[in-house]
Amino acid sequence: MSKKVQKDMFYEMGVQFSEVFEGATVEKATEKAHLQSKPSANAKFETSDFRLLKKQIKLEDNDDDRTEKDKGSGSQKTKGSG
Repeated sequence: MSKKVQKDMFYEMGVQFSEVFEGATVEKATEKAHLQSKPSANAKFETSDFRLLKKQIKLEDNDDDRTEKDKGSGSQKTKGSG
């Protein structure tokens, strides 16, 4: 049986979005642009900066070969540690 892992990469990016808005008047087009909260699918974008914040690789399958005894988190309470 093959095992799977998932790699997650977290980046910080500088992105410029450009979008054209149309209206019957300049005021109507400006109002549409002002009321939009996020870029639409029609927006064009250009990335100006990338910075890798972190990467992590984790096991994707829940099926593993460890016994129930070995599946502990490793931090167990001991006697006298009050």
